[in-house]
Order: sequence, then structure tokens, then C-alpha cells
Amino acid sequence: MAQTVALYSVKGGVGKTASTVNLAALSAAAGRRVLVWDLDPQRAASWYLQAEPSAERPVKKLLKPKGIAKAVRPTIHNHLWVLPALPGQQAIEHHLADKKDAGYRLAKLLDPLTDQFEEIWIDAPPGLSLLADNVLRAADMVLVPMVPTHLSERTWYQLKQHLDERKIHPEHLRTYLALVDRRRRMHREFRERHRHDIPELLETEIPYASVVERMGEDQQPSVYREPRHPANQAYRALWEEIDALFA
Repeated sequence: MAQTVALYSVKGGVGKTASTVNLAALSAAAGRRVLVWDLDPQRAASWYLQAEPSAERPVKKLLKPKGIAKAVRPTIHNHLWVLPALPGQQAIEHHLADKKDAGYRLAKLLDPLTDQFEEIWIDAPPGLSLLADNVLRAADMVLVPMVPTHLSERTWYQLKQHLDERKIHPEHLRTYLALVDRRRRMHREFRERHRHDIPELLETEIPYASVVERMGEDQQPSVYREPRHPANQAYRALWEEIDALFA
């Protein structure tokens, strides 16, 4: 059975998609059969993996087991597949609302895929919504990038409150610092201030780096293109830290 990891944040602009693609790519490089499901309406993960859909498929069909299986595509990278975002994917929320199992539909759709893949990485849409709740219920691990700022810290506690209210309890809920700029005092001091009151905070920090931003130009995981770059070494350390939780 596949392990399912959802990269999620209440707010956008926290490096969520780049982390999804790079962490999944590291698992694929380790020889595992890996699927990336791009559920973010910006469709950036599909772009990074050169896997935007070649033909439009009705979003409604994506919510059926056969439809989701047919939408899976191989990437140019070994052991790495993608379920690309579809044009008009934001309408998925409306189709979900019509289902009797609206809050659990995605988990049921993933069932047949868990036999085909060893890991499924979901680039979840930002915000608190029915679709996000589906992702949060379906994931074995919810991994939350947190920029070391007061606003990002606030959204972390909003998420925890939301999970409690909806009685959503993923097996693993973890957060990590992303887009860290060590030149900024707030960024340097953030971990020390929250070392004890955020026990879910992982040790690895992902620095802000232009090599990650260039993924949009090169359309490939930065961990493949420049594996020795400090930012990509940080992704590997984060991947190892996550992997140890499933051991």
C-alpha cells in the first residue's frame, strides 16, 4: 500500500509546490514508484514535470475510479508519474459537493492507485475548503511549509484548529520552515522561539534559493539538476527526515 503525503498550506506562496515535486523526485530517484497528484489550481507541479494534459478531460470524470486511472501520465523521469491538473479544475469542488461521500471522495479514489504506487505526493490547493478537507483526510502525512513569519505561524494554528473542529486526524502532521533567509533576524530567531510550542516542527529548513525558482524555466526538479546545491541538499535532508517517520 502506498504512503500518501499531502503538501498543504492555508496560504499560498510558501514553496509548497516546489517541495512536492522535489521530495517526490527524491523518492523516485531511490527507485520507488511515485505518483504526484497536482490538485493546486495554479497547475505548477504539472508544469515543473512537463506533464500538462494534452487534451481536456471533463473534471467530473476525474471523480470516478476509472477516470482518475486514465488521467495518470508518466513523466520523463524514471519511476515518476503525475496526475496532472486539468483546465477548469477549480470546478472540482462543486462536483464534490454533489456526492454523498463528499468529504471522503478523494480517499476512495486513491484506493486503486495505492496498489500501483509506493508513494503518492499531493500538491494540495491552499485554503480551507471541501477539497482541502478531502486531501487532509486522504493523507497519511500532512506536511505544511511554514515561512518564518507571524502570518505563516498564525495560519499553522488556524489549520490545527480546523483539523480539531472537523475531527480530521492524519497519522502524521508535520511542519517545516521554508523560504528561510538567514540574513533576516526574524528568520534566524523563529525556530528558537517556537522550538517547544510547535512540537510538529521538523529540524530541516529549506532556504530561499534562486535554483529552486529556476524550476519554472527548466521544468525539472531542482534536486535532479543541481543535487549538490545547499538548497537541494536541504531537500534531501528533509526527505530523509520524513522517510524516517514511515520506517
